Amino acid sequence: MSMFNKCFLGTMIIALCLMPSFMINCFADPGKAPALQSNESRVSGKVLDAKGLSVPGVVISVVGQDPSRFNSTTDSDGLFSMRIPDVNAVLELKCIGYKTLRVPVNGRSDLSITLEDDIQSLSEVVVIGYGTLDRKEVTSAIKSVKGSDLLVGVGGADIGASLQGKVGGLVMHNVGSVNASTTFQLRGMTSINAGASPLIVIDGFPGGDIRSLTQEDIASIDILKDASAGAIYGTRAASGVILITTKSGTDTEGKLRATYSNEFSHKQDYNAPEMLTGREYASHSIGTDYGDDVNWWDEMINHDNFSQKHHVTIQFGTEKASIYTSFFYEKQEGIAIVDSRKDFGGRINTSFKLFDGWLEVRPMIDYRQADRKNHWPNFAQALRNNPTRSPYDKKSATGYNIWLNETHDYNTVADAKLYDYYGIDKWFKPEVNLKLNIKPVQGLNYQQTLGYENRQWENHTYNPSYSRSSLEDSRKGTAYLGFSKTENLTAEGYFSYANTFDKHNVTAVAGYSYWESNGDSFNMTNYNFSVDGVKYWNMGEGTALSDGKASMSSSKNVTEKLFSLFARVNYSFDDKYLFGASIRHEGSSKFAEDNRWANFWSLSGGWRISKEPFMKDISWMNDLKIRIGYGVTGNNNFSSTYMANLLGSDTYWLLPNGTWAYSYGKTQNVNPNLGWERKKEWNFGLDYSVLSNRLYGSFDYFIRNIDDLLYSVDVPQPPYTQSTQWQNIGEMQIKGWELEINAIPVRKGDWNWTTTLNLSHNRGKIKSLWGNGTYYNGNGFPAPGSPGDAARIEEGTTIGQFYIWKFAGFDDDGGFLLYDKDNNVIPAANKTELDKRYIGNYTPKLIASWSNTVSYKNWDMGVNLRSWIDFDVYNGIDMYYGIQGKGNENLLKAAYGKYDKIRGEKQICDFYLDDGTFLKIDAITLGYTLNFKKWTNNLVDKVRLWGTVGNLCCITGYNGMNPEVNITGWAQGTEKWWDTGNFYPMVRTWTFGMQFTF
Repeated sequence: MSMFNKCFLGTMIIALCLMPSFMINCFADPGKAPALQSNESRVSGKVLDAKGLSVPGVVISVVGQDPSRFNSTTDSDGLFSMRIPDVNAVLELKCIGYKTLRVPVNGRSDLSITLEDDIQSLSEVVVIGYGTLDRKEVTSAIKSVKGSDLLVGVGGADIGASLQGKVGGLVMHNVGSVNASTTFQLRGMTSINAGASPLIVIDGFPGGDIRSLTQEDIASIDILKDASAGAIYGTRAASGVILITTKSGTDTEGKLRATYSNEFSHKQDYNAPEMLTGREYASHSIGTDYGDDVNWWDEMINHDNFSQKHHVTIQFGTEKASIYTSFFYEKQEGIAIVDSRKDFGGRINTSFKLFDGWLEVRPMIDYRQADRKNHWPNFAQALRNNPTRSPYDKKSATGYNIWLNETHDYNTVADAKLYDYYGIDKWFKPEVNLKLNIKPVQGLNYQQTLGYENRQWENHTYNPSYSRSSLEDSRKGTAYLGFSKTENLTAEGYFSYANTFDKHNVTAVAGYSYWESNGDSFNMTNYNFSVDGVKYWNMGEGTALSDGKASMSSSKNVTEKLFSLFARVNYSFDDKYLFGASIRHEGSSKFAEDNRWANFWSLSGGWRISKEPFMKDISWMNDLKIRIGYGVTGNNNFSSTYMANLLGSDTYWLLPNGTWAYSYGKTQNVNPNLGWERKKEWNFGLDYSVLSNRLYGSFDYFIRNIDDLLYSVDVPQPPYTQSTQWQNIGEMQIKGWELEINAIPVRKGDWNWTTTLNLSHNRGKIKSLWGNGTYYNGNGFPAPGSPGDAARIEEGTTIGQFYIWKFAGFDDDGGFLLYDKDNNVIPAANKTELDKRYIGNYTPKLIASWSNTVSYKNWDMGVNLRSWIDFDVYNGIDMYYGIQGKGNENLLKAAYGKYDKIRGEKQICDFYLDDGTFLKIDAITLGYTLNFKKWTNNLVDKVRLWGTVGNLCCITGYNGMNPEVNITGWAQGTEKWWDTGNFYPMVRTWTFGMQFTF
């Protein structure tokens, strides 16, 4: 880490640690106790915890009265004194770490009150596979995030941005577009060629789509990190499991409750690459001077973007029936032109208790639709384009300056604006859960879940006759229509049992699970239309159809089915000795009949040392638990076609005599021995709570071994008809740790400060591939020139390393000098692949996040920071646009600054490898809550006003645009300006929101 980064990080930590104390000293007002009014009285007392120790900082109010008039806070000795409206008042006591308590005064003047512990790490209900547990009973690595703890006002196409920094070991990648989805990676990479993202389970429905959710509907998110927690989900839990529970109705005593919330936001771009201006470009005689001075990057920015969101919830409930409904509308405009979307949808979650509580029925249904325009311009052209040529032409009918047949210099603004793109995403998911409470046997019930999910994607595009591509191809408009549909069906039934016998507590489940997925798609393309205005709504009118040049295709997905039997048991004795076990026997249609079934299982245990008699005199230790777990999970997250007998037309077959026959036949070699990738994971954990529950958290160390990795390898022809086949070969290992520290540094009067620090580290290693000397190359760099690849994996390599040449300096002409394999200095022209070596690593040695919440009376503020420390980024922007004399494309200002001496051909070497260490302020939120009951005759309960600045800034010594590159895979770590779908401006979001509670 550079000295700059170390100094800055240290300064930020000190400043934020002092912030709450500074605010208290500046704004706290001791005031004076007002005189008693008629009928009012005064009450005093002391507040204690379960051990008889004083509890300072307890906020005390009177139920049903104005808290600004009747309130008090316990002092350092737990003492309080306050006025009350009458001698029959009811006091309400609130304190972080303790359960809220209501105490009737009943004419007393002196009270002694005992609070019950309610620390998150002990009493929090944690969602696990097919059930729940109290946090104190958990023996696996599970992290829970409440919906109220998610970041607000940070935008995005899904809830990924709101989860940023909340879970240690969870890395997310999102380019920042309002249409871009989030990639998740938990505890490092778990596969080379199969899927490596966690399984998403929404309200018990496995395989859910996180894009279908709206943040306001989320009650909790529980992340099953290790295999002992995830093994009950079998084949799809190798990369972890994310369990999302949406909100449900509550008993409102027959009263209607509603909320309305809104958000209004504006985005800014920052830290754009500094390219030459038009006049600088002309002065260096790089290319033709057209006379203008254009900032192409700025032309692609939507400076007038404005986004809004509106969300309404209605709840109604009694003891036997409840309903939760929500409806939302959202319009988002991205920082780039032609990057926007409109979303709307709703959810209805209901619950009914029938037949004297024997049967509980929970029907749920939700729908979401997103109308998308995400044909944003190619920001690579902002680097390439001649800055003396304007994108606009007043004399043109289109208003744009369109020039033709220049591959690396074209008007990307006109391309984006003139191209008609309209996409529609739809999600529809009805689900019902039936719970039969078998009352004669205490704690026994049977639950049956039936769910259906329909996902649809429609794409409509039209390129008019006056667009660049139509003019270059001599076409009069090109239209495209595409449609795809995926249908998922799930059916799960299981018995649950929970009971306590003296000091013995048992919970168990046993049942079955069935899941099926089907899909189909079709598309059509036609061109040469008589008019442009009809676009894609008269596909048959284009003459390319009659000329036999139009295209049409359709496909049907191979049906995927999973069936399993599963069981889990959790046992605790005296809340002290804990044990858990699970097993899942699962079969997948993706494999051959003889290799279709497998067992996935786990064992885990825990010991709450703090419950032992020898710990009772250690007053500062509230809870201490050690955990150990081992589990085996599978990974079948790859295409169903890998084991399908695929047939195709126009296929060449190699005959035994060595000749080739052209016919309809197999297009894939089926491997009857193809099986699961298996993850075997150890997890060692520690949970702690000390200092009157004001400091608590967990530590986990894990070792993952992944066997039978999936690779496409070369096979002989004959006997095989094709040259490659998918096989299970190779091993990989991931080791790492995670530390979570939660603290309540300030709990005094009306002031509270809670803080959470997450630290994580992991490293992966390839233990073997499919034979000696075998390797995979990746992370290829594009033309001009032939730079080659920057990544390789082979036996013994560390995941994340770059496989590049080592820089040795420059010659007298500015050409690159490199080291060969024997450490001799050679001209770059003499290099070979054998001279490459493993240098650097894009996996951070430490990932840290720090979340803070400070509240004072009705004010609240949140500050969330995140840092990746000590990792390398390959700077592709400087490599391609920092060297003079390489054609007429624009260049970085640095090409005539710090890179002024370079003249030779660019090289993939560590000269462009930068320290990517950064600190980002993900979000700062400031809110104020107004109590409106007395002003609206109880119609409006409260109104909260808040503002958020998302992705406020990035402090780093990295020379490129954004050091937070994609690290979710084995061939990453590069700022790839040529990846048009992922090269996007850095975005800062300003959001103002209001929430009305009725």
